[in-house]
Amino acid sequence: MKLTYDFYRSILVINKNLTKDIFLGKAAVKESGFAKEMFSRMYDSIFSELIDLEREYEKYYSKEYEKFEVFLYKKYNLEAEGIEALMDLKAKNDDYKIYKMEDYSYGDYSLGQFTFSETMYDRIMNILLLKN
Repeated sequence: MKLTYDFYRSILVINKNLTKDIFLGKAAVKESGFAKEMFSRMYDSIFSELIDLEREYEKYYSKEYEKFEVFLYKKYNLEAEGIEALMDLKAKNDDYKIYKMEDYSYGDYSLGQFTFSETMYDRIMNILLLKN
């Protein structure tokens, strides 16, 4: 699940056990070739400056905001429905973590656009959550 909270900033739910090798394996790319290169860059663009939002909350904001959900609502201006969907998804698997990312911090705008495009969204999200 990906929620946008500001211009080119998002919150993602990702399985904490995901590695680059697992990502590439789930993408079913061949050992060499364009697809492996592209999916490697997709992984790098997602994980290049990813911040563990739950850890950030515990370390810096837990005294200011009584609950993580309140923190998401007040600090990131997320809608209540989005927060509920985020927390419902996280509750389905203990390995799911909530991260924030700068969508285009990797430096390749077109790759970020393609990674979360309508065409690729479900496939990428299933890989990030280690579904299937």
